[in-house]
Amino acid sequence: MTEMLYCYRLFDRHIFSSHELKMLHRVNHEMEPDGRDVLLEWSSDPVLPEGPLCAGHESWGICVLRAAVGVWAVLPRTGFVVWVPECGTRLTVHPDLSQLADHETMTLPCRDVANSLVTGLLSRLPAMWGELPLHTAMLKAPEGLILLTGKSGVGKSTLSQLLARRHGWRLLDDDACMASIYGGELKVTPMGGKARLRADAANRLQLSGPLLSGYADGKIMLNVEHSALILPERKPVAAMFHLSRNNEDSTNHTSNSSICRLDTINAVIQASTTALTLDRESIPWRTNRFRVATQFGKIANYSVRYDQTQTPEEVTDNIEKIYAKIH
Repeated sequence: MTEMLYCYRLFDRHIFSSHELKMLHRVNHEMEPDGRDVLLEWSSDPVLPEGPLCAGHESWGICVLRAAVGVWAVLPRTGFVVWVPECGTRLTVHPDLSQLADHETMTLPCRDVANSLVTGLLSRLPAMWGELPLHTAMLKAPEGLILLTGKSGVGKSTLSQLLARRHGWRLLDDDACMASIYGGELKVTPMGGKARLRADAANRLQLSGPLLSGYADGKIMLNVEHSALILPERKPVAAMFHLSRNNEDSTNHTSNSSICRLDTINAVIQASTTALTLDRESIPWRTNRFRVATQFGKIANYSVRYDQTQTPEEVTDNIEKIYAKIH
């Protein structure tokens, strides 16, 4: 009897898995994987991953170890590790012997392996395909695509939801996308993952969804529209907004918020910091990162700094005003 495989959208490809990946959008039609698609296999054979650390950090939800013909992607606090060959399309999940020894003494809550696999590994997988994964939220505005960049926790998801609700922009992904260059032109594709928000932000926006395990600040996965399954038509990137928070512990209650346009050099530098990888020493990845960042440097880039004196609604209104000026 053939094992049932779930099929999901992953950037501009599909991923097939015998276990559910609830943070991705399921594709409801029968199909067989082709050479571009990803096959995720689940093995009961435990392994002990070895190799030098080449990317990631436990706080990021992934630690990547370099091997001879691929990488080991360790998913902290799950008890599992994933073998990723150089092709990046035939992945195998194994119990991780190095984590099992510490499993009973962990002070932090365990994370769901399927959810960690999506957020920690699959968001970075295009680096193995010769593409450039980016840690950005992606929206579709009337005149083109808008990208919001910034460190985890800076507010990309909350601001994306507000831009969609208050200004009618379409939210394509609130965490990751993939950049490619074809024929000298920049193409950006959303990962297609389901939106996630901290519980307090979701309550503020009156949004609901199931609680995700293993997050100290409490995160929920939002219920989404079926239209999110449809790949967006190709649009140019209209602008990038690089988000950062001022020191929230400061006793100074005077607003230090600002929005300023970046010159080309600083735009390229900021764009390059959004790139994700599974091996930071990879020469092809570094070359691709420079090529893509250079293309991003040609569009409108803005630094957006805000603090506790500004509400998220005020920040998004300022972003929309900037967008209206350049279009």
